[in-house]
Amino acid sequence: MVAKNRFRLTGVECVRFAVENLDEACRFASDWGLTYVVSSDPEVKIFRAVDGSEVQILTADPTRSDRTPIGNPSGLCELVWGVEDRDALQALADELGKDRRAEFDAEGVLHSVDDLGINLGFRVAQRRPVPYDVTRYNAPGHAERINRRAPAYKAAKPREISHVAIGVDDAGQAVQFYIQRLGFIVSDRYANRGIFMRCSPTGNHHHVFFMNGKQPGTRFNHLAFKVRDIHEVIGGGQHLDSLGWKTFAGPGRHTISSACFWYFQSPFGGAWEYAADEDIVTPEWEPQDFAAIAHIFSEWTFGLEKSDGTLKGPISASKEKTL
Repeated sequence: MVAKNRFRLTGVECVRFAVENLDEACRFASDWGLTYVVSSDPEVKIFRAVDGSEVQILTADPTRSDRTPIGNPSGLCELVWGVEDRDALQALADELGKDRRAEFDAEGVLHSVDDLGINLGFRVAQRRPVPYDVTRYNAPGHAERINRRAPAYKAAKPREISHVAIGVDDAGQAVQFYIQRLGFIVSDRYANRGIFMRCSPTGNHHHVFFMNGKQPGTRFNHLAFKVRDIHEVIGGGQHLDSLGWKTFAGPGRHTISSACFWYFQSPFGGAWEYAADEDIVTPEWEPQDFAAIAHIFSEWTFGLEKSDGTLKGPISASKEKTL
């Protein structure tokens, strides 16, 4: 059966973080290569990627549900998804309003919540691709870059948000809301570890990854940004390192999704990731179950102690096959 996009979802539009140290978080976002944009709300700091996808940062306030991060003192407090048009927003409001809050704010953003308690937003997509010269590569017998040097980068300028990863108690249960209510599609699975999902049939290999966490509860794990190529992954990572930010893992290359990566510890309660050359999929893509063995995280990497293959979790290889 061909996968459908009932609510015409387009991807992650905005990730809102509530943090303990606002100045440090803003410094990291700027060093990361995002562009600061003046907000109409002085308490909210906005940083954008090239295509308009954005990170919003505000000071954590446990007395306010919209400023309380999930899981940690600093972390994700709302995840905003893009849709194609106002009709899709209204359809979402009608669907979610059946059993939970579904409220529009003054700017036309729909606010709701998932079954885990994560605040969700939906807005008409503002992201717009910006043309650029695509990197060309030379391979034996296939010369694509002639009389031109390969690019080099002194720092990264992220093009767009790729995906968000969230740690949960039971990934198999966490994905049910997204599949059954929002129409998300499973792209691949780590047996006993986590599930990669996309919000639309064609596009990113995944927009969200729910993973069984080492600690109980729901918490932000990492946020990934696409850059132009592996050269920018390396250049961006070297720049962050020179500024004193600490590597979590990388550089490296994932087995699942094929992306080259470099993760850094951040002031947002989890890591941020530079990523390049992610798989792009269509409805013909066939999900696989990958055993959670020692080296499944990556084909190769530096700076991360490998799993011993005994990762916990209630997900069986067959549990989600009918979804």
